[in-house]
Amino acid sequence: MIRRGFWQAGLTLVAAATFAMAFKGIFARLIYQYGVSVNALLIWRFALAVPLFWLGGMWLLRRNPAPAGGLGHKQWALCAGTGLLFFVSAWCDFHAIESLGASLSRMVLYLFPAMVMMLQAVERRRWPEGRSLLIFTGAWLGIALVLMPGWHGGTVDPAGLAYGFGAALCYALFWRASQSLMKPLGSVRFNQLSNSFTLVAMLAFLLPGVPLESLWLPAPALGWMMVMVVFSTVIPFFLMFEGIRRTDTGRAGVVSMFGPVVTVLAAMTVFPDEHLGPVQWLGMALVLASIAMLKTGGNRGS
Repeated sequence: MIRRGFWQAGLTLVAAATFAMAFKGIFARLIYQYGVSVNALLIWRFALAVPLFWLGGMWLLRRNPAPAGGLGHKQWALCAGTGLLFFVSAWCDFHAIESLGASLSRMVLYLFPAMVMMLQAVERRRWPEGRSLLIFTGAWLGIALVLMPGWHGGTVDPAGLAYGFGAALCYALFWRASQSLMKPLGSVRFNQLSNSFTLVAMLAFLLPGVPLESLWLPAPALGWMMVMVVFSTVIPFFLMFEGIRRTDTGRAGVVSMFGPVVTVLAAMTVFPDEHLGPVQWLGMALVLASIAMLKTGGNRGS
């Protein structure tokens, strides 16, 4: 009974984190309106977020100490790998938001639970059951409907679509790799270390190519940046990975599938150019219904 409550509490944390993260694309579009580039946005986001991860983590660890013990070489390598994966995913994702808009980019990104299912199948060296493959096919069919020409009054940018799929794949790999670090590190230490490596990757790969003057942010853009950092980055990261530690990536992915619905509804409220036609709404419903049916056997996944 205690175990079941612990598992359900994990899914509640994932749901709360998903709601907050769903507004990331909205905040990004509001920041883009002030001429901020994707690379400058990413650098600012993690330059502001990482100190908050460490400060918030220190406060949380005083209340609930993390598992004792140092990190081995393998764990350091995994932390660095997850940080690099999230860097690539975030870089692709924000380019997708810029090209496709907040709504459509979320729909492509949220194919990652189906990708997590396929990664689990590869790890277990056996095909998913027929029902899971049917669900996976339904999700991809729904995405095809969402991507049909006619929404936004035009066709979909292929480059934006490629960015979206790249973000989804890297995010799925990030989820699977992160779960192996939850028990030895705890979710708080994992957030501190993994996001620090993400910032290092951004400074190494992005900063040299960003003109110094483009890093200057107008006051309104800086305000929206702070809102995105606190509400859609730091707080939901702590909630999300504590939730994943208590459950598994398969079920967490299922719960996270209401994120695109929140984003689409918010985007249509804020931006007049963000809308879906009847076919795209049907596709969105098919994607969400398909992936929401994903199940992993037992109370715990691999």
